[in-house]
Amino acid sequence: MKYMIEPYVSINGFFLGESQSNIKKKNGAPYISKKDNIQGIVTEDREGCELVYEEKKLAYVSMNKHVHPVVVGIEIYADGAIEALKKLDPDHMVGPRYMIFRGLGVCIGGLSSKKIPEGRIVTAFAKHKVEFFEFFVTDY
Repeated sequence: MKYMIEPYVSINGFFLGESQSNIKKKNGAPYISKKDNIQGIVTEDREGCELVYEEKKLAYVSMNKHVHPVVVGIEIYADGAIEALKKLDPDHMVGPRYMIFRGLGVCIGGLSSKKIPEGRIVTAFAKHKVEFFEFFVTDY
């Protein structure tokens, strides 16, 4: 399944900043919904992705290795995609496990020098989450 990412706006029609109830109305109930009262977030598992809500608004969407995330026409897991994204978005950081493309609102894990438990993962996030995802790149 392809997941079309519109930077800082939407992922396959899941609009960043949209309420959980609106997403449920438009897309039906998720497979699983989990509430973390300590962090104050709700996580929904949907087909090939996980939607994370903060303060009842969609903050980011993580796509697993079984789907095909696409941003600005570039299929992220395709050969040569990372180099194309680096040229397109000069405001990027590459760490040992994750890389972040600030201009595109995307964090990619598992394609750098060290692997991650998920194998590979792409997360598209709302603009206010940039610093949060920068932590993944700089955390050793």
